[in-house]
Amino acid sequence: MQVTLRHANQPEVSFACEAAETVVTAARRAAITIHVACEQGGCGACRARIVAGTVHYPLPASARWLDEASGSDCYALLCRAVPTSALVIETAHPWRHVENSPLSRLIGR
Repeated sequence: MQVTLRHANQPEVSFACEAAETVVTAARRAAITIHVACEQGGCGACRARIVAGTVHYPLPASARWLDEASGSDCYALLCRAVPTSALVIETAHPWRHVENSPLSRLIGR
């Protein structure tokens, strides 16, 4: 599946996501860092708006952040979300290419 990330003031970036792979895992494989914290679907730090496409959750994710009754059914927790179609996502936080992150510059990666 193709995943495209959008964020204000950043160019779109796309990468491939393999079957049963979460968006965060696929992004890391593509050398893209997405804002995450607990990585267990509980904190909502990686919550992003789905512009197009669908996802499923093979592992538990907090209903608090995905509660359809609260009108958040078009959001995903990227640390747990596995795309079931091509996906376009609008992130709340900017992403980084790994080579542009401060730590990578320090260690020469």
